[in-house]
Parts: sequence; C-alpha cells; structure tokens
Amino acid sequence: MHQRDTFSFTPHIPGGLTTPEQLRQIAAAAEKYGTTLKFTSNGITLMGLALADREAVAAELGSVPESFTAKAVRGITVCTGKPNCPRAQQDSTALGLLLDRKFFGRNTPGKVRIGISACPNCCAEVFVKDIGLFGTAQGFTVVAGGNSGRQARAGRIIASGVPAERIPSVIRLLLDYYRQYAKDKERLGDTLDRAGWDELIAAVTKES
Repeated sequence: MHQRDTFSFTPHIPGGLTTPEQLRQIAAAAEKYGTTLKFTSNGITLMGLALADREAVAAELGSVPESFTAKAVRGITVCTGKPNCPRAQQDSTALGLLLDRKFFGRNTPGKVRIGISACPNCCAEVFVKDIGLFGTAQGFTVVAGGNSGRQARAGRIIASGVPAERIPSVIRLLLDYYRQYAKDKERLGDTLDRAGWDELIAAVTKES
C-alpha cells in the first residue's frame, strides 16, 4: 500500500499471533528505515517507507505483506479464543491458523474478509465479514455476506452446528460459488443477493 513516493508495509501475521523475536525484527526494521509503527486490526504496519526500500523491507522481515487492495482472501481475523478466554466454546485460534494456511491470498473476484469467534459474543465481528464463523457448544455457526465498508450490511446465518473439521470444505464451497457467480470486484453478499441464496444454503447444509 503506498501513496506518492512512500508506502506502508504490513507483514502477514497469521491469526495475529506473533513472537518476541518477530516483534524485535519489526522494531529493528522501523528504526533502520526511519518509519512509524501503527497497530491495526490485521497486525503491525510500518508507515512512510520509501518506495526504493520495498524489496529490502520485505526480505528483512521474511514475510509476505497483507494486501489492502488485492482481490483475494485477506488475513483472517481471529478472537482470543481457547484457552485464554473463559467464554470460548470452540477453538477459534486453531481453526483460524488452519484456514489461513489453506486460503490466505487465494484469488477471488473481489476482496474476501473472514472472521472467526470462539463464542456468540463475536469479538471478531463475524457478522460484518464476507464469511464469518462463531462457536457454540454444538459447533460453528456460518455467516455469509457481511460487509463493514461504505455499504455496510450484516451477514446472514446459513448453517449451524458445523464441526470444525468440516469448516474448510464449507469455506472452499463458498469461495467456489463466489468465483462462479460474482462480477468483477463484487462482494460476496451482493453476489448472493443477485445470484440467489437458496442454492448455496442447500449446498452448505449438505456439505456440513
């Protein structure tokens, strides 16, 4: 992400889980290149970098960047979850890391944001994500079609009680449906409104 002769770099940090070593690397890069650090919902952004330093920064941090413009699956937002939250009913962290490995960066007709919460409190804001998941005692509830952008909308519950091991197949099905029916840059919720929800819900129910 850049403006004029500078750019910002946000290392991809799966699930928002980092280590002291990685934080030291990021801090060292910020000091070396004279930039400001900003904490965001998707990680830590190095702001005001010179365009000439783009490749060097990426190499030093050893990370692909989060993308704020690409038509792809973005970094997955995950709540604190088990074992650190007493309200957690499912393991959102383990599932989030698994989905990140499988789907992060996959090309899609428009941007796709995914959020996972371990309980119905939905701390990962799953109802305003293109695809959202929240845990209950019976499994995960699947939400689709949300958006927190200029035309904000709440997503719609399309399945409940889905076991964690079935979620990757459900996500793959949702993305395949999106690729099949979406117009260029169209968000998932708009695609579903136009192409129809019933076929997708039936397919997700069968898959889960």
